[in-house]
Amino acid sequence: MRTFNTSSILILALCFTAVDAQACGEVMYRMGGALRYHAFITRNPANILLYVGAAAREHASNDSMKFHDNLEKAGHRVTLANGPDELARALAAHPYDVVITYAGDIDAVTSQIASSAREPTLIPVIDRDSPNERRMRERFPRIVSEDANLNQFLKVIEQSMKAKGT
Repeated sequence: MRTFNTSSILILALCFTAVDAQACGEVMYRMGGALRYHAFITRNPANILLYVGAAAREHASNDSMKFHDNLEKAGHRVTLANGPDELARALAAHPYDVVITYAGDIDAVTSQIASSAREPTLIPVIDRDSPNERRMRERFPRIVSEDANLNQFLKVIEQSMKAKGT
């Protein structure tokens, strides 16, 4: 009887002390995700061409170089082409997996991509209130809004690379 009492007291003591134990990561979850990981390293690095044409210049922001640098920090190789001449030279010099451009420059880019050896995935960036959004989504499977954050771009790039099997 005495061992039974000792065992039951020991079990009760363990139960009461285990109540405060938390699983690893549970604290961050309970904080509402305040400690999120901002670093994203891709599993499928891509050769990306950023095209800055007339439409991109209309929407130009000071964050274009920051965007370029963040794509490289994520593990992608990024080339910037300003205008149709640089676009033609870049496409002739290297095969690209992804080309990112504003929707207004899409026709200039698609005509030059058609003549490249390996056709890259085209990711158009559309205006927030674009009346052509539906038509663009039908034409291009991967599309990003101009107010998208870096993580959304990285997700679309990662999806396109997985779809290619790279």
